[in-house]
Amino acid sequence: MSEYSIVITTFDKRFQECLVPLVNAIKSQRPDMEIIVMVNGRANDQFNENYRRELLAFLSTQTNCFPSIFTNFQSLAKMWNRGILTASHDHVLVVNDDITIEQDNASGFFDCLDKLMKSGHNTFKLNGGFSHFMVHKPEVIQVGFFDERLLGIGEEDGDFTWRYYQVFQREIPSLDIQYLVNTGSDQVDEGFVKGIRQYSKFNRDFIKQSKYERALLGGYKGMFDNRVKKVLLDEKQYPYEDFYRQNKHKV
Repeated sequence: MSEYSIVITTFDKRFQECLVPLVNAIKSQRPDMEIIVMVNGRANDQFNENYRRELLAFLSTQTNCFPSIFTNFQSLAKMWNRGILTASHDHVLVVNDDITIEQDNASGFFDCLDKLMKSGHNTFKLNGGFSHFMVHKPEVIQVGFFDERLLGIGEEDGDFTWRYYQVFQREIPSLDIQYLVNTGSDQVDEGFVKGIRQYSKFNRDFIKQSKYERALLGGYKGMFDNRVKKVLLDEKQYPYEDFYRQNKHKV
């Protein structure tokens, strides 16, 4: 068994195109891998009942695969957080559904990832982006979970990167890996207001107008356009998770 879990975020428009081949690829390489499938509802629309039936029928045939379904649209930050909390292992590989993992006769994605797990890094990006990244639960708790005030999609990775640096005084490393392709599906939820490309205008406005401001001196840039300082305090999300981790063996 691997010493990490996989969290996949998805929604109805990407079921056959993205989720089915991704889960099948994972299971073909690692049949016992724990997969947490975080399923989003539609923005300003009812949940697709046909999708629900087909999704559950498909996932029911997969070993060690657990769906969590939101009936209404939720933020990507919340889906990431809930998936990380649900996973059995402290190390969690979080991926979008529009990726492809490959293998050949000699090796494959998971063989390469197992080697990266021995690199000494606990939290890291793969091939430079947050479409696929590894997190370590104790570090997420220390930094603070992804900010669920970002009610749509976008900026949650930049915000976490900024706060990670403030806690550890180091960048989140990016490690290169073979057999991983970001296909970039053009299927998006049309029900929320877009800002840049498929990302939420609300999230960008919250980050740029409420949570951070440009720093004339000092500050930290991270993934943002300029050096910034944080002006809006973070509430502690999931405040009892530490207590759970310290005491669950007593139950």
